[in-house]
Amino acid sequence: MRSKEEERDYRYFAEPDLPVLQVADRADDIEIPELPDARRERFREAYGLSAAAARKLTSTRDVADFYERVADRFDPDVAASWVADTLLGELNYRDMRIGDVEGRLDEFVRLVELAETGEITEKNAEEVVLRAMLDEGLGPDDVIDREELGATDEDEIERAVETAIDESPGAVEDYHAGDDGALNFLVGQVMGATGGSADPGTVNQVLRDKLDG
Repeated sequence: MRSKEEERDYRYFAEPDLPVLQVADRADDIEIPELPDARRERFREAYGLSAAAARKLTSTRDVADFYERVADRFDPDVAASWVADTLLGELNYRDMRIGDVEGRLDEFVRLVELAETGEITEKNAEEVVLRAMLDEGLGPDDVIDREELGATDEDEIERAVETAIDESPGAVEDYHAGDDGALNFLVGQVMGATGGSADPGTVNQVLRDKLDG
């Protein structure tokens, strides 16, 4: 059996109308975009993200670009949590993509800012404001005004805590007996009385101060 080893064996002929293209002298001018693997590794090194977070945030170029723009304004971990977990989760639920909201970056940044500065609770930011933004096309401040979600001030929290303690003597006794579940119950009572607008950490601390004082 004869083996084919040369071009002529395959009846190969060079295309006479295709000139040789020399690019060596222009190689330095050719811009190659950052590839996903390289960007994923950079996210881990530059932002200190976990492998899972970096992978999720580089799933598409649009997602990676959106994340970096948010990370320019906030702590990288905070930005990663909001984009990779909260925003992408809500978008996936609605069969939407990051491209559907990339023009609303400023609104999303405003939402994160409101939550991070304590002007609204993170729970309300995620479960009320963001969802209304996606479902109704509203801005975060419009949703907050409509739903009256402004953070509860400390005086109101104090009053709600005192009411919860007065109306739940059994839970108070359980707390003093060492039952931490009783404290969670009281926190829930205060959160309910404030419409979920109080910061849970503040409520927890005020309750402990009152109960231990």
